[in-house]
Amino acid sequence: MQNKKQISLLFSTYDDIKNSHYGGGGAIAVHEVAKRLSHKYDVCVLSWNYSGKTTEVIDDVRYERFGLPLLSPKIAMFVFQISLPFLAMVKNYDVWMESFCPPFTTAFLPLFTNKPVIGIVHMLAAQDMERKYKLPFHLIQNLGLKLYQHIIVTSTLLKEKIHKLNPMASIALVSNGITKVYDTKNKSQKYILFLGRIEVDQKGMDLLISAFKQFNAEKKNTFQLIIAGDGDHKEVAQLKQIINDAGIEKSVILKGRVSGTAKETLLRNAACLAITSRFETYSLVALEALAHATPIVSFAIEGLSWIPQKTVKRVRPFAVNDFAKAMVQIVSHPEIAASQKKEGVAYAKQFTWDTIAALYTKYIDQITKTV
Repeated sequence: MQNKKQISLLFSTYDDIKNSHYGGGGAIAVHEVAKRLSHKYDVCVLSWNYSGKTTEVIDDVRYERFGLPLLSPKIAMFVFQISLPFLAMVKNYDVWMESFCPPFTTAFLPLFTNKPVIGIVHMLAAQDMERKYKLPFHLIQNLGLKLYQHIIVTSTLLKEKIHKLNPMASIALVSNGITKVYDTKNKSQKYILFLGRIEVDQKGMDLLISAFKQFNAEKKNTFQLIIAGDGDHKEVAQLKQIINDAGIEKSVILKGRVSGTAKETLLRNAACLAITSRFETYSLVALEALAHATPIVSFAIEGLSWIPQKTVKRVRPFAVNDFAKAMVQIVSHPEIAASQKKEGVAYAKQFTWDTIAALYTKYIDQITKTV
């Protein structure tokens, strides 16, 4: 067996933290884990060439990108996934860390290499793909999942689902993480925050605009909606049209992508974070909100069921009226917000990225000892 310090890990992820069309929670999670694992292993992240810059080192993590940046994001994601089996046969690595992505979730990599492949489930794509395109994506996804011996999942729900499909797999439950946990002394300002990728259908941004319009009418138009994030230009254009059609453009601020102190400040000062997604497998933004002592309002969808009940105000899926009322309740009753903040911070303390990376290390070491 190789010396542990010589083990090379190759993470594959369509998205990465500088991808202007996505840059989502999965990309952040891969980067935060990779930069911590780089102290022990030789780590490389393989992602899509969205900009023409094929190689880059970010926080001591080496990024290698391939593909044609001129392709649309949806076509690029498909090309990326079908290319991975060929790359698995020619790349140098000891362990391949495959971050699952749409449209088929897995790339069937265990069929193309005799080296260990660890599937990382930041999302199971089939349900959302079927909802959008009315095609049986679950047949391909479920077949692919049965091939993997080693899988990391972010929630108990995902672990149960995959275990039913592949009871022989070794499945490690490792949440996503946060950089640090903040105190609960933040003072809420008069804005509702949406933070994440701009993708109108999946993120329910049409529902968000409708709910905010009702909410702000109840609050005498004293609040703003801040939307922080970026996405494909067609999605951004569609969102702007929805805002204009609702007649609330003067109350909505499109911040674009935010990070660092700007992101922290937005989270800390928000009256609440609105999560209006029609579909999620996990939401790193939700965990970040808990760590920042920010109240959350969300729909009661399956993918957000991991959020502790005392830290979130849940409403019936896609019930815009109920969502608006829940936001009114949060901003009108400081004692409810204060309780959410306290419970959220207590929960988030378990999930620093250092703790998460240590769990990844333990799992990787278990696998490489048998190689």
